[in-house]
Formats: sequence, structure tokens, C-alpha cells
Amino acid sequence: MTDLDGQAQQQQGQGLHRGLNFVGNVALTVSDITPTASLLVVGPVVIATAGSGSILAYLIGCFLALNVALCMGELGSMFPSAGGLYSIVTRVIGRPVGFIGLLLYIGQAVFLPASIAIGVGVYINSLVSGVSTSAAAVAVMISVTLLALLKINFNAVLTGFFLALELSVVVILFAAGILNLDQPASIITDPVIVDGGALASVATGAIVTALATALFSVNGYDSAINFSEETEGSPAQIGKAVVTAALIGILFELVPFVASVFGAPDLKAFLSSATPLTDVIDNAFGATVVDIVTVGAIIAIFNASLAITLQFARITWSTGRDRAWPGPVSDALSRVNSNGAPWVATLFIGACATVLCLKSSLQSVVSSTAVMIITMYALIAISSLVSRVRQRELPRPYKMPLWPVPPLIALTGVVIALSKQTERDLLIVGGMFVFGALYYAGYLRGGDRFVPHEETPR
Repeated sequence: MTDLDGQAQQQQGQGLHRGLNFVGNVALTVSDITPTASLLVVGPVVIATAGSGSILAYLIGCFLALNVALCMGELGSMFPSAGGLYSIVTRVIGRPVGFIGLLLYIGQAVFLPASIAIGVGVYINSLVSGVSTSAAAVAVMISVTLLALLKINFNAVLTGFFLALELSVVVILFAAGILNLDQPASIITDPVIVDGGALASVATGAIVTALATALFSVNGYDSAINFSEETEGSPAQIGKAVVTAALIGILFELVPFVASVFGAPDLKAFLSSATPLTDVIDNAFGATVVDIVTVGAIIAIFNASLAITLQFARITWSTGRDRAWPGPVSDALSRVNSNGAPWVATLFIGACATVLCLKSSLQSVVSSTAVMIITMYALIAISSLVSRVRQRELPRPYKMPLWPVPPLIALTGVVIALSKQTERDLLIVGGMFVFGALYYAGYLRGGDRFVPHEETPR
């Protein structure tokens, strides 16, 4: 018996438990996209970057996201694994590039929960002044980490309940904007931003820069693949879950966002505000409704942090099962508790995100995460092109329409968006590529290390 066979036998009792149906998977995935938290936390960052041009950034970003989702849906149905996108890239392009994809995923695992949790302080402060933003974010991360150790079906019900509450906030935001359409169409055709205390034209480059953050805002539909080993039904259901969740997330973000910008009573004040979207609600319905919406925002941020932690705990668990790290580390990360939750991986994600909440600003965390996400999108678009050529004989339970149009659109959009990102963020991703190449060459290349799990057909 080889070491790898022994490890596989040892881990048979360490697998995830199937406790989700299609609806539960979609509910968790939409909670991961988190339309409300994305609008209220990430949306202001897009507005700060592109002013009223943020509408264009969102429109283009949502169009690109749908094309990426079609690529993910097809590939996810072919390779339904908790490893998600890195497992797909490994199987299609190869282990060296797949490991770099793994590192991008791990980077997101640390940054993504923190990027959402940090936003909670802004909204708690609007209810109770003087509350530390960092302390509030840390409290959220500790709470969701503990909840993420429970059974997946319990968390699916919990996030589904919270999701219903948070989507009501989106409906209120849409109503506040659509009932008070105060801005002209020229805010799109001739977008403006606040510069030096006055409105000025927005450069095209600023809109392209904001595109990455807009893509980040609607990100999360890939988590349907990460929950595939806990989802009942055929692999085709996974592909459908990816696309269904993406469509729901896009609808519940794009429509209220556009309505709220057009519903801003004072465009200059709106573009300068730290909480522009809730300001629109205040103008339309008053302070009491704003307080209710703020509570909804806090719930949404909590729910998003929980769903994202659940997702990335499974990705991190998968890296241990796939033997991507030295033996003791892989053994620890691949442990599962009596609830079927990957407890060591969950604690790792929670601890890293908690530390980041204490050390980083919202804008810096969001921008770095956005670049990691869209770089991963590029790898998926390339994989969907390569797979149709190299893997023609493999079944595709969910087949994307209009191939190769979706991956070509996605790849073009991502390349354009990356061209306008900051040197700091590009260096972070570049450093991950260099580290990944060196680690693979020095440790993973030889032997049977880093072998992504093949899910048994069902």
C-alpha cells in the first residue's frame, strides 16, 4: 500500500456529509454573493472610485459576471469538488497552474470574510456612536467562526432565513430610488465624481478601475461548486445552481444600485458620503426606516461573513485532503468534526480574517481581494476554452450556451480590468504567482503530492 492509499483510507471517515438539496445550495450561494452586504459595503467603494460612472462599472461587471458564471457552471458540473475553482484549473490546465489558483483561493479565504466584516462597523456606528469598527468586525468574525462549526444543513436554514430578511432591505433600497428619480440620464452619458469639493468628469480609466470592485461585489456564485460534495442530486444540478445564484445576485444588486444612484436627491452629497445608499433611503422614508435598514445591513453583513467562511473553510479543507501542504499541515486541515464541518480549516479562516480586521482598512482589503478574484476568473475562462479542446470526450452535465463567446467575453473584460489596477495589488498577485511556482517546483512536483480529489459519480 502506498502512502497516498493509506492517506485516502484514513480520510474516508473524514468526508463531508450530503445535507443540502438544490434550494439549500442556492440559498447558501446567494448568501455568499450577499446582495445587501455587497451593495452597502462594496458599493460605496465603487462609487468612491468612479462616481456616477459606478453605474457603468456595475452594468459591465454584471454582464461579465454572467459570462464567467456560464463557464463555471459547465466546468463545475464536470468536476464537482469542494476544491471548486482551483480543482477545476488543475484538472484542465495542469497541476502547476492549478496550485497558483489554489493560492489565489487561499488569499481570498483570508481577505474576503474580513472585507465584509470590516463594513459592519460603519453601520453599527450609525446606530450607536463610538463603537470601534475593528472591535465590531472582530465580534462578527468570532461569532460566524463558531457557527460555521455546526452542521451544514443547519447553516443553510440559518443563512436562508437571514437572506430573506436582507433581501427586504434591497427591496426598500429599490423603492427609495425608484420613487424619487431626481437625477438625469446624463449621469451615465457624462459621468461625474467629486474632486476637490466639486463635481468633475470621470476619466474612463477610473470606471475601468472600478470594474474589478464591481465584479467583486457580485462574486460568490462559485461557492455552489464548493458545496457540491454536500449537495444531493446529479452534477448537472451544480452547474444550474451556479448560474441560478449568479442571476439572482445580479438582479438583486444591479437594479437597486442603479435606482438608488438615480434617486439621489443631491448628487454631490451622495458621491461624497460614506453611506450613500442608506442616505437615499433616509431622504425617501426618514430616519426610522433608515434605522430598520441599518439593522438589516448588520444582519446581511453577519450572514455574508458566515456564508463566506463556510465556503472557504471547505476550500481550505480540500487543500489538506489533496495533500497540497506538508503532511502534518494537510492532516490537520483535512479533519472533520462530528457535525461534518471541517473544523481546523474553519478555525484557520476565522483566525486569519479576525487578525486582518484589526490591521486593515476597508478600501485596501476590497481592492486586493478584487484583483485576486478577477485573476481567478481569467484562469476559469482559459480553462473553459482549453477543456472543450483537450477534454472533448468528457461528459458535460451542464453545457454552457454559445461557446466560445462567454469565455472570450469574460477573458477580455478581465484583462482590461486588470490593466487599470494599482501596482500594489498587482504586485501582491504577482508575488503569489512567484511563490506558487517556487513551492510547486521545490516541493509538489515530485511524488504524489497535490492530487485533487475525484468525486465519485452519483
